[in-house]
Amino acid sequence: MMKSSSRSGLVLSGIFLLLLFSNSVHAEEAGGSVHVSVVDRAGNSVTDARVTLVELGKSVYVDDRGNAAFAGVPPGEYHVEASSGQFGSAVEEFELVAGQDHTSRLTLGRSIHRERIVVTAMSGGRGSAEVVVPINVLDSEELNERMQPTLGETLAQEPGIHSTFFGAGASRPIIRGQSGGRVRILEDGIGVGDASTTSPDHAVGTDPVSADSIEVVRGPAALLYDTSAIGGLVNILDGRIPDHAPRKPFAGSFDLRLGSAADERTGAVDLGGGNEAFAWHLDASSRETHDYEIAGPAVVGDPDSPSDELPNSAVENTTLTAGVSALFDNGYLGVSARGFDSEYGIQEIELEPVVVPLLGEEEEEGGVRIDMQQRRFDLRGEFDFESTHVDRLKFSLGVTDYEHTEFEGGEAGTMFFADTVESRLELSHHQRSTSPGVVGVQYRNRDAEAEGQEAFVPENETDTLALFALQEFEAGPIGLELGGRLETNDLSTGSISQELLDRIAANPNCTTPADRDFNNLSASAGAVWLSDNGFAIGASLSHAVRAPGAEELYSCGPHLATQSFEVGNTELDEETGLELNVSLRKRTGRLTGEIVLFANRFDDYIFEEFTGRLLTEEGVLYDPVLTPDPEFVLPEYRFTQEDAEFYGAEFTLLFDLLSNERQHLDLELTGDVVRAELRDSGDYLPRIPASRVGIGLQYRADRWYGSASVRYTAEQDRLAPSETITSPLVEGLELLGGPTDDYTMVAATAGYRFVKSGMLHDFSLRGSNLTDEEARVHTSRLKNVAPLPGADISFAYRLVF
Repeated sequence: MMKSSSRSGLVLSGIFLLLLFSNSVHAEEAGGSVHVSVVDRAGNSVTDARVTLVELGKSVYVDDRGNAAFAGVPPGEYHVEASSGQFGSAVEEFELVAGQDHTSRLTLGRSIHRERIVVTAMSGGRGSAEVVVPINVLDSEELNERMQPTLGETLAQEPGIHSTFFGAGASRPIIRGQSGGRVRILEDGIGVGDASTTSPDHAVGTDPVSADSIEVVRGPAALLYDTSAIGGLVNILDGRIPDHAPRKPFAGSFDLRLGSAADERTGAVDLGGGNEAFAWHLDASSRETHDYEIAGPAVVGDPDSPSDELPNSAVENTTLTAGVSALFDNGYLGVSARGFDSEYGIQEIELEPVVVPLLGEEEEEGGVRIDMQQRRFDLRGEFDFESTHVDRLKFSLGVTDYEHTEFEGGEAGTMFFADTVESRLELSHHQRSTSPGVVGVQYRNRDAEAEGQEAFVPENETDTLALFALQEFEAGPIGLELGGRLETNDLSTGSISQELLDRIAANPNCTTPADRDFNNLSASAGAVWLSDNGFAIGASLSHAVRAPGAEELYSCGPHLATQSFEVGNTELDEETGLELNVSLRKRTGRLTGEIVLFANRFDDYIFEEFTGRLLTEEGVLYDPVLTPDPEFVLPEYRFTQEDAEFYGAEFTLLFDLLSNERQHLDLELTGDVVRAELRDSGDYLPRIPASRVGIGLQYRADRWYGSASVRYTAEQDRLAPSETITSPLVEGLELLGGPTDDYTMVAATAGYRFVKSGMLHDFSLRGSNLTDEEARVHTSRLKNVAPLPGADISFAYRLVF
């Protein structure tokens, strides 16, 4: 239980944060009207668009001529967004002068040079050019072109984002070299509630095919959701709870995708409807793949290993979601339920190099399959008020029941269970002024348990309570942002199995689990300067404190998926990061894009370090004489802390090569680099992403569209000492890791779309890894046994009605 002093500190700090809201109220000035017309690439009126005046949170549908209007709009700077299920979206920024009207003409899907609305960074949304640290936004059109079976691989094409790639079924995003608990994954602002932070072989509890859009947030805005998200957070927006009245009583979409490399068969349907007082949503998806084709031997340096397909890489996912909302003049209240099932294989890291050279035994045959089930229930509401201090209330609650079973040779092995309850309440103020802000409270409870041979963590519970605030100010062309989060984390353990107690007794590095509690204060400050000629310069400084997780504190046991005997450390302290971000953005003109430099200096950075010992499954030090016949032998990794630093750069540049009313051709240049090392020893940290650079073309016309890209990933030979482990008995034999070769990936897409009888038909062909390159991901623990898929040709069809 939380101590009373901690609660008092939270209350007092909350009162202090609320003082940020003592802004003076500006006198009302005469309002004007905003008129919007919406057209497609060919200049034809779009009749299904929803137009939103973002800062006011007001939305209307266009009429039969594609026109919409807002009356009585107070003077100020605004963003107007038009979105259509058939033609995409567009955003325009404008200033409404007192006593005057404004007219906007928005062309949907015109070019990739376009402003986006970011909803994660501030309640109510903000233009992507206004946020202090650039945010990646993938809308439905981009997701349709980049969709992969996992969230990590779908986002891995974005600058600064890589993936853990634990085979075809499990892949989590890595942001600026940070992974695991340092990257928070949300669904509409609430944690996904899975076990993917426990181990890279645990899949994220959602399929990206269900997403409407995805936002990747770094920097100060991440403090609104979690102090642990030092790397950043990923927010998946799926519209499962309707927040506005539908255009039609019944509408929806259907998606079909077929792929060659893994014989993929994916289908998804998304339906919705209702009236002015009630809205409903229903979606379902199914994905099935076989073992995927590879371009070389599965195992590095082993020509006798499989070279046509990667064994045990098949995946089956199914999702079913239903949501309903009651709609009011000033908001909505809705609930949803979702079920997600996934079955996938994982490629066991070859134990043979460890066991055979030492013992002369052969690895037991039979692949490992994971059968995962997740059930989730959500409650969400949002209401606007005409108050001078608080004009928006938003609340959400998510309850998740997660479990998965690891089947070894068809027999049930280790089982993982996690029950999560998370809620948050936000109060926004002055959304219509130049100094908007948000303050809120968040609570999360996670109860996790594992049973079976690989139950290396005892039953544990984590309680998190936090107060947060984010305040914006405007001083001419300069926007300022201040944020803070006060968070308490209480970690406790329940029953401890006899098997785990025996391992703790046998291994001097393991310690008896003890309850821990942490009280952390994080803060951020940032500024962005918007020039009249389209440039924007942003800078932010964030101080974030992360409490260690249950796995880092309490682990003691074998983990075959990562080929390690993991040992926690109950003496770990908080991890503190001081991050500086500097960005240069070009928002308008024929050249647009952004360049970002970042540096993160950590005190007491938590990571796994190889102890130099090889252990049996019982946690006993391996000795050929004293322990002559163990089932397997694993290197021991113990969580430890040292000061560290991360630094790097990301860039995206877009050149408008051709632009007219009918077609657009853009050249895109992207790249990223990250370096990470320990400050005292100078040693590199493990599994840091390799540098990348890419070039591509994007073409958009009335009906045709296409793209072509070449992306080069450099060799990664900056290795941590623990990334290369040699056999103690066989000279020169590497048991784990080693450098990763460079590779080049070539991809292309061609599509054709048209509207007939009020329905959009979209056909596309996409080629990935067209040169059939053998490629391995350095950040993956499976890189030596699981290369990326070989050449793949996929067909996609999308129907919107």
